[in-house]
Amino acid sequence: MNYSIEYILNNIVFTCARGTYIQSERQSLEGVHAVLCAKEIFKMINDRNIIFTEFERSVFDKHNQGKELVTTWAKSVNLDSDTEVDISVGVADILVYGEDLGIFEIGTTRPTKMLLLLKYISKQNSFYSVHFWPYGSNKAFVFRNWI
Repeated sequence: MNYSIEYILNNIVFTCARGTYIQSERQSLEGVHAVLCAKEIFKMINDRNIIFTEFERSVFDKHNQGKELVTTWAKSVNLDSDTEVDISVGVADILVYGEDLGIFEIGTTRPTKMLLLLKYISKQNSFYSVHFWPYGSNKAFVFRNWI
């Protein structure tokens, strides 16, 4: 499926970044960052540096609820997981070790962190995926560096 910059901005970046501007010292720049990040993500998808898929999942409103959903799922399919892991480009909420290394961001994620994680996995030689699970949504946005 072909995705537009507008789709990525409105349905992925804004959904994941909801509320981040409130904590920002420069609130007006958060919108600019979101647009620039959406353009970069669009280019990475278009150039096939990353593959995007969207899944449905359970809705949660609290960070610990989201983390519990992921770790419970990982255990149910016999996968190992770790929480709050420093992965050199920031702290990942959860890492799940399977066919690839799944990096899970639960709740709110700043646009610049989204882009940083996606650029990071696009440069890796092994299989990685980044899973964004925003609050109050039944959507999971998954980006991977393998087909």
